[in-house]
Amino acid sequence: MTFAIRLLTALVLIELAVAAMFLASRTWRAVPVIPNQQLADPLIMPDLQQLAQAAALGTEGAWTQLGSGLVGKGFYAHAELAFREAVRQDRPTLPAQFGLAFSLDRMGRLSESDQEYARVATLPQTAPGDELTQYIALYAQGKNALRSEDQTSAIAFFRQNTNFTAAVYQHAKILVRSDRAEEALPLINEVLSILPYSLEFHFLRYRALKTLGRETEAFQAAAMVERSAHLVSLNYSTQYVTPLDRTTGAARLLGQLTEIAGNNDLARFDQQLREIKRLTDDQPIFALKVVDQQLLQAAIRKSDAQQARETIAKLRQRGMENEWILEAEGDIWQREGEADKAAKAWQRALLLTPNVSLHRKLAAYYGDDHPQDRDYHLGHAALLDGIAAYRKNQLAAALQPLRLATELLADQPTPWYYIGEMHFHLGQNRQAIGAYQKCIALAPNHSRALAKLDYLKATEKSK
Repeated sequence: MTFAIRLLTALVLIELAVAAMFLASRTWRAVPVIPNQQLADPLIMPDLQQLAQAAALGTEGAWTQLGSGLVGKGFYAHAELAFREAVRQDRPTLPAQFGLAFSLDRMGRLSESDQEYARVATLPQTAPGDELTQYIALYAQGKNALRSEDQTSAIAFFRQNTNFTAAVYQHAKILVRSDRAEEALPLINEVLSILPYSLEFHFLRYRALKTLGRETEAFQAAAMVERSAHLVSLNYSTQYVTPLDRTTGAARLLGQLTEIAGNNDLARFDQQLREIKRLTDDQPIFALKVVDQQLLQAAIRKSDAQQARETIAKLRQRGMENEWILEAEGDIWQREGEADKAAKAWQRALLLTPNVSLHRKLAAYYGDDHPQDRDYHLGHAALLDGIAAYRKNQLAAALQPLRLATELLADQPTPWYYIGEMHFHLGQNRQAIGAYQKCIALAPNHSRALAKLDYLKATEKSK
């Protein structure tokens, strides 16, 4: 009897201990840890401290917000701890689970990160961006397999992820590199039917066709590369981190500045610019380059030459010299009636980055007194206008400024080359041949024009 009572008492004590441990595990809260570092941006650490305080108080979602803020600034080891606590304390969410996997990924702990990425797929979607997060998690597993040189597993992950364009690209690229270009082409063509101007897929199509020895089609694919643009984001880490970077520090204030700019409230915009500079103690922070540029433009808008010169002087003390500083300096000289000094500043800016605005300012400076110099700048402005229309896929609209450029820049082959490009892509082969011939007459070794001309002559002969 005594033994039974002792046994029962022992069982009760054990149950009480287990219950106490369980209760403690539910009520105990970890202490948030943030880096102890001095950064160029003086606003980052206070923002992170504020997020840490919210996490310590047990605010719902605060651990995830702290982890996100830490990831945004590259503190992955600290972010791991925050996301682990978020997963432990709160009901696991996609942002917390993905953040944990990503932090491990960035620290090179691929096996652990893959396990956490796999858990992302098991969680329910509760927000609009959750489906994309799951696609990215699966894509990350495929990329990790490539980093581990496990091509078979990588293909398996990418094949499961057909709704994510970047995964289709990686799958097709592996096939092309593995001498399976014929299998890759249907994947590539399907994406191009949806994104007809994707540079990534046109270049991949070119490589596939070249591998298969289909030279004519490969030439056509190469021609489309120049017309195309980067439309597919292949770097999921940048895609994930960039918005998180804007949650703390000066980047957070810049996000607010963008919202104000959208309302066209110039007075409030200028006020916010100055507030950002005050809060950051005028530190040379790379992210604030846009603030310096906007402060300079604001001073010029208000015809405040003294403020504009002070801003330029500060920038040059930091070792900065670029086209927008020089163009702004020229604008100040122009407002003060110093046309010659303005032109010199604009010409220096033009050497760094040719743009339509600078060419037009210089054309106005030379005017009727120097028609040759004026026409040189008007011609280059027209050429850049035509190329810009071409980049926007406005082929017919590009022809007018390009033709004007041929009149004003009679000795330049470039306008004729781009006129040939417009006609080539519009399917007007005879006009394209004529334009390429005029380009070659001015530049006999123009390789791209020669290649297009040979291709078109062969095409016309085969008809």
